[in-house]
Amino acid sequence: MSGKRPRWESEMFASIGPNAVACKTCMFRSAVINGHQQDNADCGNCEIYEYPESKPNEVYFDGAECEFYEKADDRPLALIMGVAVGDALGVPVEFKKRGTFYVTDMQGYGTHNQPAGTWSDDTSLTLALADNLLPESYELSDIAWGFINWYDKAAYTPHGKVFDVGNATAEAIKRLKKGVTPEKAGGTGERDNGNGSLMRIAPLTFYMFGIREAEERFRIVRDVSSLTHAHEWSVAACYIYVEMLNKLRMGRKKKAAYAELREDFARGVPFISKATLGKFVRILENDISTLPEEEIRSSGFVVDTLEAAFWCFMTTDNYKDAVLKAVNLGDDTDTTGAVTGALAGLAYGLDSIPQEWREQLAAYDEVRRIAVAMPRWDYFRKIA
Repeated sequence: MSGKRPRWESEMFASIGPNAVACKTCMFRSAVINGHQQDNADCGNCEIYEYPESKPNEVYFDGAECEFYEKADDRPLALIMGVAVGDALGVPVEFKKRGTFYVTDMQGYGTHNQPAGTWSDDTSLTLALADNLLPESYELSDIAWGFINWYDKAAYTPHGKVFDVGNATAEAIKRLKKGVTPEKAGGTGERDNGNGSLMRIAPLTFYMFGIREAEERFRIVRDVSSLTHAHEWSVAACYIYVEMLNKLRMGRKKKAAYAELREDFARGVPFISKATLGKFVRILENDISTLPEEEIRSSGFVVDTLEAAFWCFMTTDNYKDAVLKAVNLGDDTDTTGAVTGALAGLAYGLDSIPQEWREQLAAYDEVRRIAVAMPRWDYFRKIA
């Protein structure tokens, strides 16, 4: 076994049959889209071959791995750093109106009087989720306990102080503390559709390895969103967002990922009502990147935040420009920056996030520790 690195069946093995085609080098399963074979563009040496009659339970790589997997090792860190940096850029200017300021770099103080690099509840709850996911299962009670520790004891905070807590999140955590079950803690009214679950849901993409059924992925997203936000609009927003992250996590380029997302929903999503899907027409039926800035809202309403994040991501071509565009939309700047940052961090990789911004992050070592320690389900999940 010397020099060999074991991996449990990856997400690719989860969805292939015995005669499916895949790359010998990176094990990426190619797909047929519109009649054309799609290889892994990130690999560089994709070579298609037929799998044998039975697929192995473990895969061993001799020597250097395919570049795709070398880059893939940074994906959890790129995602979490993407959230934290986008959040920190937005904290000093939160609630400011568009056009009254212009952010070009990490800065401090401002709205919340915090030093440069300080991140808010967006990152805190993202870390709490990431730190309480398990390789073989997710326990809502564990995640809820992480949220309570943050709220009561300032766990997962940059300076040992909780600030800028959303009303719906605070009320849900109070219900959890009173003994309400996690499944019933989140608000269910139309007024409970702030962006408080969307801002923290990104780590779930790394739990989605090997989960083939869309309805099962939706159920997981619904459960985790409903800890604080249980209304169907919030749940649907989280699901759309995580599905986009899933495609980016699998190596899709952003335009291809967005096209696939829209095709998926065009084929029908029976577990989300048509009325709810109607809230997301500008993302799912139209190409949101074609809209002018004046039609993009950046409030704390979950639909506005999702639209703004998709728009910033799809109208730029690198992490820095995406998150600066998000923050400069004004209003809920930290959350728009965080949600955009997850998309851009995962799409462009860790190196795309300016090193000086990463190094300026408050509690950088703790953010990195949780991201690196997050279970890699492509390594560990066994497929029955």
